[in-house]
Amino acid sequence: MSQAFETVVGLEVHAQLLTRTKAFCGCPNRYGAPPNSLVCPVCTGAPGALPVLNGVAVELATRVALAVGATIREQSVFARKNYFYPDNPKNYQISQYDRPFCEGGGVEIEREGSRRFIRLTRIHL
Repeated sequence: MSQAFETVVGLEVHAQLLTRTKAFCGCPNRYGAPPNSLVCPVCTGAPGALPVLNGVAVELATRVALAVGATIREQSVFARKNYFYPDNPKNYQISQYDRPFCEGGGVEIEREGSRRFIRLTRIHL
């Protein structure tokens, strides 16, 4: 008995926003800087050091959301994902999943004269 299957491929794509400072602190964001030279108590997860979201990053993410026709949520949530990272002294990552910055939308591509719409599930900061 033959069954038809639909191939579904999901990709997680990362983009670096061109901000002068990091996502959650005022430390410079300079690619190629010497190791451990652009850090502060927030970067290292020091007790009592509270992160502050980079406003320029939010503005750039808003532009992306509008460009791809995504729905921007009124409320998004950041969560800690604890992993062992040899290059990250605080050993956790701040990310979004359940309530991301925006959802939906997509990108239209053309290949060999055929147009196709690639749906997006969510965009995180």
